[in-house]
Amino acid sequence: MTGTTKTAGTPEAESSRHVSFHGDAELARRAAEGDTGAFGLLVARYQRPMAALISRMTRRSDDVDDIVQELFLRAWRGLPRFRGESQFSTWLYRIAVNTAIKHKQKSKSELLQALPTEETGGGLEQLKASEETDPVTQAQRGERERLLRDAVMRLPEKQRVVVQLHYFEGKSCEEISQIIGCSVGTVWSRLHYACKRLRSVLGESF
Repeated sequence: MTGTTKTAGTPEAESSRHVSFHGDAELARRAAEGDTGAFGLLVARYQRPMAALISRMTRRSDDVDDIVQELFLRAWRGLPRFRGESQFSTWLYRIAVNTAIKHKQKSKSELLQALPTEETGGGLEQLKASEETDPVTQAQRGERERLLRDAVMRLPEKQRVVVQLHYFEGKSCEEISQIIGCSVGTVWSRLHYACKRLRSVLGESF
């Protein structure tokens, strides 16, 4: 056969199939050396979580794809400087947060729109009290969720970022400290004052 198709069982096909099993660090190393296939696998792994994060931070659903594209372009350009001192995911989250903040600075007039409901399921459980499921309570909960999302977006940016990363993204304070480049104590402090501020705005029932 003279064709160039990668037939199952050939070294080329086996290499392509096995690369998907490599961890982030190995794929990042390959990508930094110019392996676009390795970078494509990293994009495939992180595209959805990055899109969800950016959607929550910017609340501009029409622009999410463009911002995600900018994020991965910045990551691709920055990979030669990635030394593996933190996990690749932490490094990527840092770029995502910075990209989203940069974008928001260009569109401050739209910061107070409500977050999409489907993007926030399970967030900020520690600030919610009701666990009942009857229709009336469900309706009340929906309104509470809306008020909560609006209140989160009214937080000062530094507090809002740690709230979103901790409660919506499930990141630990240690991870957040690496993502935003501050001490763990600073993260705890921002979370404390953010929750205190939310309760003062929304009432103790939250």
